[in-house]
Amino acid sequence: MEQSNIYLQKFYTQMGHYPYPVHGISTLPTKMPMLVHSNKPEQIDEMVAIELQHLKTHYADEEQRYVDQMLLENPVVVERRPPTTRSSDEATSVAVAATAQTLSNSRDTTQRQRAESCRKSRYNNKIKKAKLRFRHKFACNQLSESAGVLDYMRDVIAQAESQLLARGFNRAALERMRQNFGVDRCGAAITSSMDH
Repeated sequence: MEQSNIYLQKFYTQMGHYPYPVHGISTLPTKMPMLVHSNKPEQIDEMVAIELQHLKTHYADEEQRYVDQMLLENPVVVERRPPTTRSSDEATSVAVAATAQTLSNSRDTTQRQRAESCRKSRYNNKIKKAKLRFRHKFACNQLSESAGVLDYMRDVIAQAESQLLARGFNRAALERMRQNFGVDRCGAAITSSMDH
């Protein structure tokens, strides 16, 4: 049993928290109500719902922090479009039309406003694309970490099974335990979902 606690300690340390006291310090989440020590099904369901909500909030916070950090490290740059160059023939026609331009002054202001809004729109679109790219990168990193933890847990389960068999545990009882706890089913479902 002591050997399996070492593996669990490594697992929980890798996950970022360890629910058992380590050197006299308990690292159990402080937001969890006193439902942890009860065994009623309604309270267990409530505890699971609270923990899931906590994990979702934590994931969203981590994702937002990662996206903000990546935006700071990789700022979005939007180049200004160069002004259109006019030929000499157009320049003379522009000089003749300068008197008519006083009438179209309002048209210029609306054109400048339109150009400014287009610049802002281009900038906002580039920021949205960068945020999506960074969110995708964060999700891929989290998925690869989860795959690593899953592989580690498979190794721990395989080691525990080999130790049980070495101590004379019945193979049929071991297979029954695998079926009861859905070890094969969970692993297959997770790997198939990761492939898609």
